[in-house]
Amino acid sequence: MPGIGVYREEQKLYFLVLLLDQDLQVSTSSLVASTHAQYLALGLVSALTILRNGLKVRIIEKEPSIRKPGQRGAGIQIEEQSGGRAPPFQLHTSPEGEKPIGMFEMHQKMEPTSDRPIVNPTVLGQQPHEAILRSVIESDYGVTVEVGTALVSLEQHPDSVTVVLDHHDGEQETAKFDWVIGADGARGVVRKQLGLTFLGETRQKDRATVIGDIFVKSGLEGRFCRSWGTNADRQINLLTFEKHEDRYTFICGGVNLDCQKMSSSREAWLETFYDVTGRRDVVFGDVIWMGTWGANIRMANKFGEGRVFIVGDAGHVHSPTGAQGLNSCVQDAINIAWKLALVHKKLSPPTLLDSYTAERLPVIASMLGWTTELLNSTYKAETANSGLGRPAEMHQLGVNYRGSPIVVDRLGKPSSVDPYRSGLDEGPLRAGDRAPDAPELVEASRADVKRLFDIFKPTYHTVLVFGWEGLDDVRSLVGKYSSDVVKTAVICPADSNTTETKTHQGVDFAFVDKGYAHKHYGIEKSGVVVVRPDGYVGAVVNDLEGLRQYFSKIFV
Repeated sequence: MPGIGVYREEQKLYFLVLLLDQDLQVSTSSLVASTHAQYLALGLVSALTILRNGLKVRIIEKEPSIRKPGQRGAGIQIEEQSGGRAPPFQLHTSPEGEKPIGMFEMHQKMEPTSDRPIVNPTVLGQQPHEAILRSVIESDYGVTVEVGTALVSLEQHPDSVTVVLDHHDGEQETAKFDWVIGADGARGVVRKQLGLTFLGETRQKDRATVIGDIFVKSGLEGRFCRSWGTNADRQINLLTFEKHEDRYTFICGGVNLDCQKMSSSREAWLETFYDVTGRRDVVFGDVIWMGTWGANIRMANKFGEGRVFIVGDAGHVHSPTGAQGLNSCVQDAINIAWKLALVHKKLSPPTLLDSYTAERLPVIASMLGWTTELLNSTYKAETANSGLGRPAEMHQLGVNYRGSPIVVDRLGKPSSVDPYRSGLDEGPLRAGDRAPDAPELVEASRADVKRLFDIFKPTYHTVLVFGWEGLDDVRSLVGKYSSDVVKTAVICPADSNTTETKTHQGVDFAFVDKGYAHKHYGIEKSGVVVVRPDGYVGAVVNDLEGLRQYFSKIFV
């Protein structure tokens, strides 16, 4: 009956994931639809990682329906099959002139290498992105997002978390979970319930921006993003990120732009567009959604307490300049999810969870610094493209955990670590770096070509043993752990006896290397590298003692 609390202890699940709350001022007058503002995707990534580790999860969303059409934050710092490369920017004079005065690429294109085959950003709207994740979760695991379900409060106990949930039909539910992950955004409940700080600054007044999506009927030929004006005055940007040629995302700002007026209605938006650009030949259709945004630059003092953790915007918010948000949020989600899975299975000590904040906090602090610097340079820009160039760090290939308390490195702890770019160093691979790929591996059992990225998975550690030396000792140590959570791959040099490799027992993978693996992992003859479930290097060691030291930090 509506209004009556229901206690469902008998339906106790392991994990509760709260999806993102609304954190945008959305105008609804004269619009086709409004949209949520933040990423549902990162909460789904947490849930999917947990499900892949064989555990139960319940996913709740406060809003009464899944996200309506519209996107925000389409930039992804990796290529993805479902996405596409951002079209080049055309710069136009303002307010007259139809021909562009210049053109540039927002992101510097990088050439893929054998160790980094996926290097260039892609664009994928959050609606299709979320649909892909939901489809996998529903079809492969039978779990659906419970819409219209909001967290009211939570109370932690030594072995569980009691939560009170409000349903859209008026029913209130009390339930128990072993763990709670809050992906509920900057205004969400979880961080506030934990009493965590959220220090920083808000630039709503002097950095307001009008954002949204709109249909274009005619007048904009060719697949380009377009920019008129400057941020030092007024600026209109139309971005064609979707595969739909008639749908554009708009970002409008500048110190002299009246954002409140422009966002008040479709007619006001059109009036401002024509005034700034002079392009009255462009014919628009419906506004899909529209809202105002102000730069909010904040970070929590830590990303969890006890059995409750926060990921993404619940723990940090920042300028979208640089397109770092979605990747950073997803990295949060995967980092905590694989650790929680091991702790919940009692395979790892609870202290492993402390490394979530220890690893992610320095990375996020550095990311806030980069994006704020880009924001400042963009809004000081006297020309349309000033401040829009994106340095190599924005590809996030340099993000690393070299300073983490749980990694083990044969070279010892680095004297200094830049959590956002040390992984780009030309020096040797270090523990805490992103694990590089290695192509042209011949798998001994079938003699077909493989690559390391094919065997890394979010459900287990991968122990890479280079050469036969010490393999028996490694097998003996690794054999203490379930093959579900630790797998071993022996990598032999190109002159190895393939027959001997085929018959070798006690390893999950056996490869003959054409040279890339030894090169990218910095090992001439023998050595051991451990790759974590999140694709980062946990250990680079020379001997069994180093391997034992690493696993003592991870497993009980």
